[in-house]
Amino acid sequence: MASPIPVILCGQHTAVAERIIAGLLPEYEVIHFILSPSAGASEIPSILAGTFPPTITNLGTQNHSKPPAAIITGSPLYDDAGIAEMRDACKDSAVKVPWLRLDKSKPGPPPGPGKEYGEALVARIKVCLRE
Repeated sequence: MASPIPVILCGQHTAVAERIIAGLLPEYEVIHFILSPSAGASEIPSILAGTFPPTITNLGTQNHSKPPAAIITGSPLYDDAGIAEMRDACKDSAVKVPWLRLDKSKPGPPPGPGKEYGEALVARIKVCLRE
């Protein structure tokens, strides 16, 4: 089996992130988990530059042997302004990656820490990553 594809996950709740991280395996490996747009603006440029952010604890694997293939954003925290803040911080990076954002026009379960919500997000993320 091929190595998992590295991605960065941006979310708000660690309980949901844990479900998503587990659900994306074995195809995708979340190498870093971002908790806010300001943290993303600070940490993602370092990851893309290959100078990894100092993190005491992180849900991601911290396997930075390859750059991320995508940055996945979710949660209401990551609105237009939040994503713009992170993308602007990364504009000078030599590594260009797609930014994936939750399509709110598609129906889904109500947000929350429950299993159903995490599973629904995993399914949607995998479809988007395959496109």
